[in-house]
Amino acid sequence: MNQNTKVRIALIGVGSMGKKYATMLDMDKISNLTLTAVCCRSKENQSWVKENLSESVKLYPSSEELFAHHEEYDAVLIVTPHKQHPGLAIKAFELKKHVFCDKPAGVSLLDAQRMEQAQKESGCKYAMMFHNRTYPVLKKVKQLLDDGFVGELKRIQLVNTIYYRTEYYHQSGDWRSSWHGEGGGALINQGQHILDYWQWLFGMPYSIYASIPFGKYNSFAVDDEATLLMEYPNKVTATFLLSTGEIPKEEVLTVVGTKGCIKVTGNEIELTCYSMDSMQYGKTAKTNSREEILQTKELFICNEPKESYEQMLVNFGEAILRGKALIAPGEEGTKALELTNAAYLSACLGERVILPIDSTQYEELLKKMIENEKVQ
Repeated sequence: MNQNTKVRIALIGVGSMGKKYATMLDMDKISNLTLTAVCCRSKENQSWVKENLSESVKLYPSSEELFAHHEEYDAVLIVTPHKQHPGLAIKAFELKKHVFCDKPAGVSLLDAQRMEQAQKESGCKYAMMFHNRTYPVLKKVKQLLDDGFVGELKRIQLVNTIYYRTEYYHQSGDWRSSWHGEGGGALINQGQHILDYWQWLFGMPYSIYASIPFGKYNSFAVDDEATLLMEYPNKVTATFLLSTGEIPKEEVLTVVGTKGCIKVTGNEIELTCYSMDSMQYGKTAKTNSREEILQTKELFICNEPKESYEQMLVNFGEAILRGKALIAPGEEGTKALELTNAAYLSACLGERVILPIDSTQYEELLKKMIENEKVQ
């Protein structure tokens, strides 16, 4: 491919996000990508494509027909229900097409591992739509951690209730909020973005214990709330709470270390810096508590995140054309999905699980959950 040309991209799936991406691409908002084909099955969405996109964009009613005309594009953007992601991505890689996949990378770790293997064999680019990595507040936290602001990491805590969802939402598609269609609930849907930036910031834990009251706010078999206790090396502990059933909107991340503390509330970062290392202070202070250690505070107010889908798509094009590093490579999707699978495995077994998990064991659990859901 000539480095000065645009990457020809085919879109698979024209739901709400698919329409958004299709419009961006067709309006030339992405400087290095051009939309040449769209694949969607429903007559309603096919009509939308004909009425809203350029005549030059080819329309295919099935992925089989799209892949039969693979000479018309260089890359695919997959925006279908979760379970379809692996099969579509693997077929695209077999045809030597680059793949940009909306989250998650399938519903099971085994799926994600197969996608990674197909990508390696193809030599093509593979990106995930984890756009939270572009948010100014998270980039600032990443920088602070990389610079060693907190010293030796000791504790992490996250509470996120911003993704409140109604029953109307859960029933908006027959695949949503189910084991058979979505492969889970909040963790595998809204939680993928949070779990991605979690492991981007802190890495993968070595164990997870999950408390998940399945169907706490809704009459379904999957999760609308999850509390995870994670353990890292050197006795670092972490708690992660995600709820899509609470009306109050809260998004707080606290990172505690031996030299300082980072508290993130929305787009605000409160930094607390200690006058000396807390471990050293604890061993040498001639007092009963914290009287002799000074704490200085500083507040950063970060810019609101801009619409970052365009940035992610441009980055994908740059990776293909010029070898630029991807913001969120495909293997990051595998990590976020493994955290999710580990949480479900722990909650169902009622015990702590060690990572990496057995992908085959989780596959069997998922089959069991789907069968139980059918009975219910």
